[in-house]
Amino acid sequence: MPDWPAYLASAQPKNIYALSTKGTVCYSEATYQPGDALLFGPETRGLPEDIRTEVGSDHVLRLPMQPQSRSLNLSNTVSIVTYEAWRQLGFATAGVL
Repeated sequence: MPDWPAYLASAQPKNIYALSTKGTVCYSEATYQPGDALLFGPETRGLPEDIRTEVGSDHVLRLPMQPQSRSLNLSNTVSIVTYEAWRQLGFATAGVL
C-alpha cells in the first residue's frame, strides 16, 4: 500500500477531501475547485485515523445518513460526491470525449 499522505502531496492537488462516516462537514458544503482530489477508503473499514488527521477535520466530509443506518456502499458514495463536485464546477467537460 502506498504512503497515501506522501503520494497525495506529490500529486499536488489544490484541496484533498476525504470521505468518512466520522466526518463533520457535509459533502455538499464543500466548495470544490478544479484540481481538487477526493479520497475514499476501503469499504470494509474506511480511512485510517492518521489520514483523516493529515487531511484536516475541515476536509473530512460525510454523507448524511438516517440514525442507526449503515453507511452507503463505496460505489454509491463515490458517485454522489463526484457528481456534486462536477455539478459545482458547472459540469465542466460535459459532452467532451
